[in-house]
Amino acid sequence: MSDTEQQTLNLPSLIIVVIIVGLSIRYFFFSPSSNNTGSSNRGRGADPAHVDQIQQMFPQLNRRDIQWDLQRNGGSVQATTERVLGGRGLERVSLFIIGVGVME
Repeated sequence: MSDTEQQTLNLPSLIIVVIIVGLSIRYFFFSPSSNNTGSSNRGRGADPAHVDQIQQMFPQLNRRDIQWDLQRNGGSVQATTERVLGGRGLERVSLFIIGVGVME
């Protein structure tokens, strides 16, 4: 081979380069950030400080029901408080929903 010949990429090498570039772009630009507060709170459960705050305002409510409502509405103390003050009350937590398999 002479030095003047051009080097070419074969098709499998080109495909691998495109895949690596695509994955890199996806990783750097479209990965979820660790400081999201909205929907990521749903998987972790309710903040104990928020549960205590609502429990102090409404001591007649069950702590587990408060936790369930906060988890359902994304941790909004205001939404839970408005639900209670509006007379709708909180939805009762059933053991079936939690995953035990027995209804309360």
